[in-house]
Amino acid sequence: MKRKIKRTLILLVALALVLVLAGCGRASETGGIPTSTGGRDIEKGYSADHVFSLNSNSNFSFNPSVATNHSNQLICSLVYENLVEVDNNFEIIEGAGLIREWTVSEDGKTWTLTYDTTHVFHDGTPVTGNDMRMSIEYCINSDRYTGRFASVQGVSYTDSQLIIALGIPNKQFIKLLNVPVVKVGTNGDVHPMGSGPYMYNEEGTQLLAFNGYNGYENLPVDVIYLKEYSTAEDIIAAFEDSYVDVIINDPSSYTNLGYASSNEIRAFPTTNMHYIAFNETSDSCRYNNVRAALQYAFDREYLANEMLHGNGVASAVPMYPTCTAYPTALADSLAFDLEKCRMILQNFGLKDSDDNGMFDSMSGVGDLTFTMILCSDSSAKAGMAQKFAQDMRTIGITVKIYELGWEDYLKALEDGELEISENRTVDYDMYYAEVKLRNDFDMTELLQVRDEDNEKTNINFTNSHDSSYETYINNYLAATDAARATAYYAFCYYLSQNATIIPLGFEKQQIITHRGVIKGVDANAGNPLYGFPNWEIDLS
Repeated sequence: MKRKIKRTLILLVALALVLVLAGCGRASETGGIPTSTGGRDIEKGYSADHVFSLNSNSNFSFNPSVATNHSNQLICSLVYENLVEVDNNFEIIEGAGLIREWTVSEDGKTWTLTYDTTHVFHDGTPVTGNDMRMSIEYCINSDRYTGRFASVQGVSYTDSQLIIALGIPNKQFIKLLNVPVVKVGTNGDVHPMGSGPYMYNEEGTQLLAFNGYNGYENLPVDVIYLKEYSTAEDIIAAFEDSYVDVIINDPSSYTNLGYASSNEIRAFPTTNMHYIAFNETSDSCRYNNVRAALQYAFDREYLANEMLHGNGVASAVPMYPTCTAYPTALADSLAFDLEKCRMILQNFGLKDSDDNGMFDSMSGVGDLTFTMILCSDSSAKAGMAQKFAQDMRTIGITVKIYELGWEDYLKALEDGELEISENRTVDYDMYYAEVKLRNDFDMTELLQVRDEDNEKTNINFTNSHDSSYETYINNYLAATDAARATAYYAFCYYLSQNATIIPLGFEKQQIITHRGVIKGVDANAGNPLYGFPNWEIDLS
């Protein structure tokens, strides 16, 4: 087989996106260019075994509809094709994926998608509308995609089209379809049948270039070897010794991995948003004015640059700053300003009646104190909370912080109170949280009024009963391209006035490769290996 000799060592290991973003009045960001290196000063990395290898984990699923292990997700991105691909501005990449054209009805409830009929599965059979329909059904019933397709009422197909009916208008629904397609009847297999550029060998230990793939001649390697390292120490050692050629790293997580040898580290954007949410039944935070004032008390640039070590981007609204609809002026107006926070609180009526330098509590008894809870899974969150507490003390407010393990944190959110001893509970005022938003930046699950019908998917623990949020969000989702920015501004303005939550910013993650061995990386959120045929891989 004649092939371009394009080889390097690496691959991605999880959710990803590289960054070449521009637009909406913000400076563009570039993600395909290495941003930093570490370790010993050598000109180029090396391949210990002169083959291209990825890590895998047989203790987790290789089914792309349900796979949660980052290593296995990376492998899946080479074995399966997505319906659509989404770029680093969270917009559709036209001409990529199985869907080539689409239209949406005027009411935003019916999508008609035309698919490419030339694609075939690894057994040589064509990819059909029925395969695509069932793949969407698999995702609807999968924990991995929980809530993404909650508005889907039905999917039908013809010889060349998919028709998707929605219960709620959404003229951005196409952005949610960066999901994998598997052959009908194989979803229960250990390795379901795919149509991507690589296929499993019989033992499941290698990925072999698939000669039925459109672009087969461009694939940079014929064989990808699947290694298996389970502990963080073993993964690091395998990467440092070049037995594994690509790593995805989350620098904000407790799973953050350190690499000492000469590496290229490329940052890429995610929809993982850090935010503060308030308990609107607490004595201190039931007032809109108090919550709105606190928007100015969080140093978002400190989170992005210090706590996330440059692997974050500050945002005062719940959308990535390079998106087309991002309301730049409004977001800038909510920037960190402790004096503005103090003045709003003072104008609201807070006083220091005993001249001790601290604001009085709402009841007038004692000093004003905010209680914050957060999960102890991230040093970045803890550091940001401590910075907030220090800053608030300078303007006369005490903040008590409780770092909880995941189970205790979740219990506190569900109960609406914090158990600090066997016989004592207290109401908390706010909680620090993180959420992975979808590509349309739909905030329904964070702001929809919580009731028995949506408890399983609703992650709004604020005790807010403001149904206006849902109206603003639905107006934004139903808006045309021309009206979208205006509709999103209206939502963000209402959010800034009521401040049920305060967005802080978004995380970036990292693709780590050995220096000088790979070119052409162009990852995106739904497909970390997007554009893999354009990679240049040097295994010499």
